[in-house]
Amino acid sequence: RDYQIIMWQSYSGPDFAKLKAFGITGGQVGGRTGELPENLISNNLRWYVEGTGNLFYSEYHRYRPDRIQQWSWLQAKELYRKDPSSKEAFKRYPSFSDPAWLENTRELFARVARQHAPYRPFFYSLADESGIADLASFWDFDFSDFSLAGMREWLRQRYGTLSALNAEWDRQFPDWNAVTPDTTSDAMKRTDGNYSAWADFKEWMDVAYARALKVGVDAVHSVDPEARVSMGGAQMPGWGGYDYWRLSHVVDAMEPYDIGDNIEMLRSFNPKIAVVTTAFATGPWEKQRVWSELLHGGRGLILWDDSHGFLTKESETGARAKEVSPYYNEIRDGVGALLINSQRQSDPIAIHFSQASLRMEWMRENRPKGNAWLNRTSSTERRDNEFFMLRESYCRLLEDLGFQYKFVASEQVENGELTRGGYRALILPRSSALSDVEAREMERFATRGGVLISDGEAGAYDEHGRRRAEPALHDFVHPTGDTLNYHANRLIQKEGPVYEWMGNALHQAGLQPEYRVVDLQAPRTVGVETQVFRNGGVVILGLLSNPELRVNELGPPEFQSNDRFAKPRRLRVTLPAERSVYDIRKGVSLGRKKELEVVLDPYEPVLLGLLPDPAPALVVTAPEGARRGETANVGIRFAGAAAADTNVFHVEVTDGEGHRMGAYSGNVIGGGNSARKAIPIAVSDAPGHWQVTVRDALSGRQQSVAFDVL
Repeated sequence: RDYQIIMWQSYSGPDFAKLKAFGITGGQVGGRTGELPENLISNNLRWYVEGTGNLFYSEYHRYRPDRIQQWSWLQAKELYRKDPSSKEAFKRYPSFSDPAWLENTRELFARVARQHAPYRPFFYSLADESGIADLASFWDFDFSDFSLAGMREWLRQRYGTLSALNAEWDRQFPDWNAVTPDTTSDAMKRTDGNYSAWADFKEWMDVAYARALKVGVDAVHSVDPEARVSMGGAQMPGWGGYDYWRLSHVVDAMEPYDIGDNIEMLRSFNPKIAVVTTAFATGPWEKQRVWSELLHGGRGLILWDDSHGFLTKESETGARAKEVSPYYNEIRDGVGALLINSQRQSDPIAIHFSQASLRMEWMRENRPKGNAWLNRTSSTERRDNEFFMLRESYCRLLEDLGFQYKFVASEQVENGELTRGGYRALILPRSSALSDVEAREMERFATRGGVLISDGEAGAYDEHGRRRAEPALHDFVHPTGDTLNYHANRLIQKEGPVYEWMGNALHQAGLQPEYRVVDLQAPRTVGVETQVFRNGGVVILGLLSNPELRVNELGPPEFQSNDRFAKPRRLRVTLPAERSVYDIRKGVSLGRKKELEVVLDPYEPVLLGLLPDPAPALVVTAPEGARRGETANVGIRFAGAAAADTNVFHVEVTDGEGHRMGAYSGNVIGGGNSARKAIPIAVSDAPGHWQVTVRDALSGRQQSVAFDVL
């Protein structure tokens, strides 16, 4: 429920004591070491358990002291080149369906959980940078006997009868044991538009990967039911097992690299999942990224510091620590907890998430290139992928227009989510593969007044990858024109036609932003994202620049800069009704407003608290005195009714000499009008006149109280 900042590198106990001053709250421990981290325990710091299952989950991208990480994958590719007729190169070792490996994994994670559970780790990481092959690379794994046996049983459950499978695949298998899928090379040779024997196998591998991850999750939960179990270094949506709809329902936490709007997918599919991201960089755009990921649902950071940017080898404060500690500590001192414990809102706009369409669009793009797929890497899949770029363009386009959205997966559409979720617009970014049920639900959505916006031939294939005679939604789509490069064109002020078209289309659907934001220095408001959070009767309005990440991957030099957004913006904000407005970051009241002007820094957000009435005063009470070894209970309440359901109070405790007592300071998160802060005074603490200062993170109201430690 609070924001955590975790140091990956290991430091001594005295050094971790220094790191705490920069906002760092924990560290990491290798799950296979069998040792407890005294350097963290001695500083009252928690940890997460790192990458215990790399040998199983990350075999094709794992650290080896004497070889490159991709060694196993390169060996498989070389084996295929030597004998393309053999399937040996396509047999994954270890197979995600191998019972012996699954049992070993189950025992391993249960053993690790038994050791660490008493210390309440932040989470257990199943593996770092795992995947079916090398990260999110494309490969024809897994043709092993274990995998094919599992696939056949899965197909039996899915199709029901062998005759149904034979009809879909256009085969004549005599029995289930004979069922064998197409390789990519086989599929590319087909001329009938039926890729089902290939696409079903690719879906099976997503299923097998998710099932294998669940073995580790269940093993930890068998020992510690309340624990969070994560996967680290999660990749872009796509190949390698990265079907985020499936993954979001397997793990409790995730450390994704922010690529391809995967954080938005996790938020959409499972709002309860705890997302932390890795921090490698420095500079102003890194600060923007950290704030952005917080506003998009992030709950913390894992710091990668192999160059001693926080503490030098001489244990002196490093340049990176000086740069980031101001905003790390600001987030830690209540802002992060306030956003985490509020509900992020979305407009009734859905973006279709279709793993089946990903497969068909990949085949459409790569089939003309023949065996070039053998050389594709995870990086290739990210940079050379129109399906990926189009989806990202829609996300940036909606954000520029002042809207927020949710991804809606194929399974959700089939189960009636479009109606149940109250959506008004559905965007189909080359949703070329749809089931009959999906198509019927989308048709029903359109006949009830919903707007379908589509690129490409929606439903040209069924969910298995077999081409239909006619696209399933031919008469119901609303083509937009060229949106493919919006995410890049906006960087050079060429967003106009698509921006105007989409704005008009959504307006005709009765959609307009509840909180209107206008750039007073430009004809269009581009590069400003509006976020809305609700907490009882309180609205938190967040404004933040939304540049394009990884501009170095956008091709021509003119696209490789975020300079357009690297300047302050003067904005006018119009509220739906007059409210008492508070600048949350400054902790000041701006009075009652229906409209106001703000200046948006390019790298930091404006956070406004909108309350129906002025925030009530704080009342803080404490005992007159407490002896060392006793607990002093500090009472916190509002003098009047609080508008928020969940309140965040930041507490600072100082001793008689004015020293900050870090072990007793921090955030108190409570519901209703009151909360309590327990201060368990140690027998070794100094006596004297102590002071407790409490600040309401929403309004900035503050109150202090003192008591004597005897």
